[in-house]
Amino acid sequence: MTKKELIEKLSYKFSEIEKEDLDYIVDLFFEIIKKELKKGNRIELRDFGVFTLKKTKGIIFKNPKNKQNYYVKEKYRVLFKVGKEFKKRLNTPALASLDLGTQTFRFCVGKVVDGDVYFLIKKRENVRLGEGLGNKKIISSEAFKRGLEALKKIKEELFKYGIEKYKAIGTEVFRKAKNAEEFIEKAKKETGIEIEVISPEKEAKLALKGIIWGLKELGINIENFIIIDVGGGSSEFAYIKNGKIEWCKSIDLGAVVLKEIFDLRYPLNSKVIKSLKDYVKEKISLLPVDNPQQLIITGGTASLLGGLDLKLSKYIPEKLHGHRITKDRLEKLIKKLSNFDLERLQRVKGMEEGREDIVLPGFLIYSGILEHFNKDSMLLNEYGILEGTLLSLIEDYNYLPNYKNFK
Repeated sequence: MTKKELIEKLSYKFSEIEKEDLDYIVDLFFEIIKKELKKGNRIELRDFGVFTLKKTKGIIFKNPKNKQNYYVKEKYRVLFKVGKEFKKRLNTPALASLDLGTQTFRFCVGKVVDGDVYFLIKKRENVRLGEGLGNKKIISSEAFKRGLEALKKIKEELFKYGIEKYKAIGTEVFRKAKNAEEFIEKAKKETGIEIEVISPEKEAKLALKGIIWGLKELGINIENFIIIDVGGGSSEFAYIKNGKIEWCKSIDLGAVVLKEIFDLRYPLNSKVIKSLKDYVKEKISLLPVDNPQQLIITGGTASLLGGLDLKLSKYIPEKLHGHRITKDRLEKLIKKLSNFDLERLQRVKGMEEGREDIVLPGFLIYSGILEHFNKDSMLLNEYGILEGTLLSLIEDYNYLPNYKNFK
């Protein structure tokens, strides 16, 4: 990590502090370390490690090329001894979760140290495995290849981080595609990765684990709420009341499938938008009508909505997590984006590569959801099924014996 990258990371965590001030603080921090070491002082950062200055003796050495002897005078060098806590974290085996969806394959690495969970690395790749799912109910040959290539990359990551324990889950595309079993078998044969196809109910429970964790990170305590994950092949809903799942539903309504059913060509005129809204409204009418305190959204479509609303030049989960998206702002985005062709959509600030053709179907689903529950905003939670799957894996090995399970 470079100094610039460090300052960037700190700016996400401490958004109230100007970048110029963070730059000064980082420079000052290292300047103090340098000065104290020059004085011969020992610097200890509790639980991290100790910096000391060691004086080395001058030596005479022979240059192997010209056989000439030279003298290198004595010098000082900085030594760093890893602290016990830091060493424990480094030596703790990493775990991983894989969320293999209709649109995106996601990968998360985490560790448990002294009962604390650390989500260390998150990566994703837009695979569009559900290409062809809307009409032909199969994974197309091209999507098949993309999916296997993405899994091979993930396998390399597992090897790089020395990960032996992982959990890979497959959602809607694996539940629906006629050739899903063929993909699962080939994935195991070529990568060794075993995919567990989960039910919509289990999907909701795993998402809830991640959502609860994310709410704790935000310091928010909500008694009843509905979690929503608009995926590529379906949308998952769960109503949580007093910490328990009252109901969970999976609707055959996803951004990729909706795009394929309507064979969307951009820009979209007002008649197409109305047609899409009517179709979405009819599908969503199957949901119970409850009055939750909050609608909490998670997943790739939710992150994309947050990124476009905040006009982020890149994916920054720290800025997205806890962002509130209003109905008014969503409708303005839909109106604006519907006037763009695909080339123009690709250039919109906050657009994620590979999602430009499904952004509007996904947003129209959220619009219908707000209308159905008569709410004027949604809370974006960057923790969801990916993190919930990792937490589930942690529970399987009893690393967090006191962590509350949602059976």
